[in-house]
Amino acid sequence: MKPPETVCNGCGAPLPVLLDEPFCRDGHAPRIAPVDTPGVKIEIEAGPESAWRYERALPLPPTTRPISLGEGWVPLEVLSLPGLLDGVHALRDDLEPTGSWKDRGSTFLISAMTAAGWHDLVLDSAGNGALSTAHYAREAGSRLHVFAPDSSPKVYLEMLEEQGATVETVKDPSAARRAAMQAVREGAVLASHASQPLHAAGAATAAFNIVEKLGRVPEAVVLPVGNGGLLAGLVAGFAALAANGHDIPPRMIGIQPRRCAPLVRAFRGEIFSNPPNIPARPVSATEAFVASPLRRREALAAVEQTVGMFDEVDDLALDRSLRLLWREGYRVEATAALPVAWLLGEGRRILENKVEDIVVILTGAGVREGRNLDPHLI
Repeated sequence: MKPPETVCNGCGAPLPVLLDEPFCRDGHAPRIAPVDTPGVKIEIEAGPESAWRYERALPLPPTTRPISLGEGWVPLEVLSLPGLLDGVHALRDDLEPTGSWKDRGSTFLISAMTAAGWHDLVLDSAGNGALSTAHYAREAGSRLHVFAPDSSPKVYLEMLEEQGATVETVKDPSAARRAAMQAVREGAVLASHASQPLHAAGAATAAFNIVEKLGRVPEAVVLPVGNGGLLAGLVAGFAALAANGHDIPPRMIGIQPRRCAPLVRAFRGEIFSNPPNIPARPVSATEAFVASPLRRREALAAVEQTVGMFDEVDDLALDRSLRLLWREGYRVEATAALPVAWLLGEGRRILENKVEDIVVILTGAGVREGRNLDPHLI
């Protein structure tokens, strides 16, 4: 049986969906792993209450066994906030086991890596993806070495070490990438949510989760976008459902912070380049501060295919929406407040009386393991 394949985002060369090398020879990341329909609804409902109820939709190696923390089957709730349009639901990925949507990809990626016998893992960042990977690597009995820029929040480094990861701080993100690549050359495997195609495919389970909870495909999905993996995964999931008789994929609307909005500029036809004004230590929405998104082409194509859009919000709007969410009991991180900030502002003007069925993705929690990640809100 031929192993599942994807292709390079640059040259189009075929690549395995599970990579021991993080990039193609031309330097581009691979496309998201192929996603198929999850099957007949009655069969889904008979599955476990986790992302593994959708495992038949993903191109997993045949020897893969679940390494799961109960991720990927979260509530879809009506989101009622002052000033918000009616008909908005929130997918509560802030309630995932490690507090972010990254668990949807980590469970499948680490399970597949374990099945392949890869237990020496490395990462080049210390954000949500690293925290998620650390939990699943520990569950798998794998070793994880994290090269973290010295600007990384101390609370993240502490939580990584508590999960058994070896954490080494370096000067900046470029130094972290170089150190991780050296570790790969020495035999480690990069377990990156940004570059590994199977991780992005795991995000497709968010689309299945939405449709199964809502009972239909929504008209629009609004979400924060950094590297573009969640956006690519959602569109792949909705496309698979459409191929199985569901409605066409919803309009996808990706939101970025104004100080770091490369996809917004590319969508508007501006020249794509690294923004010159990204601060070394962004104060909020850190998960969306990605100057050069690895899945830029896929993200732009996903928005175009669904007649969607990219837009941005400023710091003031983001801070107001984050405080509003916390007052209403949603203890989310700042990145998760980006789509809400947009819906309370420009999004209301664009969508009012045009779209009645909207889902926002609350991508991550602002409180983890008893630690408050947004201390200025208390």
